[in-house]
Amino acid sequence: MNPIDYQGFELGPIRPPSEAYSLLVRVNRGCGWNKCRFCGFYRDIPFSPRPAEDVIRDIDLIKEWLDIFQSKAPGRSPRDEADQEACYMAYHWLQAGLRNVFLQDANSILMKPEGMLKILDHLNTLFPQIRRITSYARGDTINRLSLETLKRYRERKLNRFHIGLETGNDHILKLMNKGVTKQAQIEAGIKAMAAGIEINEFYMPGMGGREFARESAIDTADVMNQVNPDFIRIRSMALSEKLEMYEDYEKGVLTRPNDIETIHEIRLFIENLGDITSVVDSDHILNILLELKGQMPQDKPKMLALIDRFLDLPEDTQNIFRLGRRLNLMGELSDLNAASRVDRVKEVMDRSQIDRTNIDTVCDQLMVRAIPI
Repeated sequence: MNPIDYQGFELGPIRPPSEAYSLLVRVNRGCGWNKCRFCGFYRDIPFSPRPAEDVIRDIDLIKEWLDIFQSKAPGRSPRDEADQEACYMAYHWLQAGLRNVFLQDANSILMKPEGMLKILDHLNTLFPQIRRITSYARGDTINRLSLETLKRYRERKLNRFHIGLETGNDHILKLMNKGVTKQAQIEAGIKAMAAGIEINEFYMPGMGGREFARESAIDTADVMNQVNPDFIRIRSMALSEKLEMYEDYEKGVLTRPNDIETIHEIRLFIENLGDITSVVDSDHILNILLELKGQMPQDKPKMLALIDRFLDLPEDTQNIFRLGRRLNLMGELSDLNAASRVDRVKEVMDRSQIDRTNIDTVCDQLMVRAIPI
């Protein structure tokens, strides 16, 4: 974990969908845990924390480009590929309104507090208009930080954590080598919220296969009921042969659920959410029902009704919508009323000989293709 000499502006590989318009600031490379059997995003990236001074140089470079775009400094051309990337990032952030910042890569709060505070102070000094700074955060790391440290982060606008809960079931967490327990996740969520930090909890239906779908839904809902996070974001599982968890399906330890079964799991999960005030959002390309969203508890009946609308469709119509979603030809159930969209999906089904016997396999392949891992 020796720091690498400064190599210019850096960007990490991923960010949450809700951070599409944020300035991306890379605090560390890779994932400090990097053992989850369902994740392959950082497998080929050796973990290394970036020195706070390097991160600050990245931030200064963004400021330099913003000044150029806003005609506060003489123009220039990018010096190299890294400088070009900073140029693009600055322009993108300027067009988005210069409001939010996302700290990369995974679990950036692994950085020692003194370094993190320097970075946060520098961001706020150069960009006082920032409204929100966010980061991925693991539950065990949150639990190791003091409440006072978390409050100091929040005071400097690091005020939202994206937490990969995935499931509240301890058996699945152990099977997937998540490295954290249900109780630790509960404690982390409560602690972060006590510091005034907003929480996004990610739930991954399908992770426990057909065998543990019910337990996963109920246990995950129990975590949400105890934490009452600001946001619950659904992230349906994509099963790639490159992932270690694929071995469980080859050996028969788990059986891959299809879209219909995954929706049943999500329904059970929402049904078991109690009197909480979280916003539920299905804002990810891998989800079938992107329109599934609402404010708890008042929108719970509406969300359940939407799921039931899908589940009550004839099988052939369900399959048209499933394939339409996976091909990005459909986004909402109302698209089934658009004859042109339906006809396009049917054309693909006829041309590629897709029917009820192979629709599950085709949709699984398209999910993996949507997010290469």
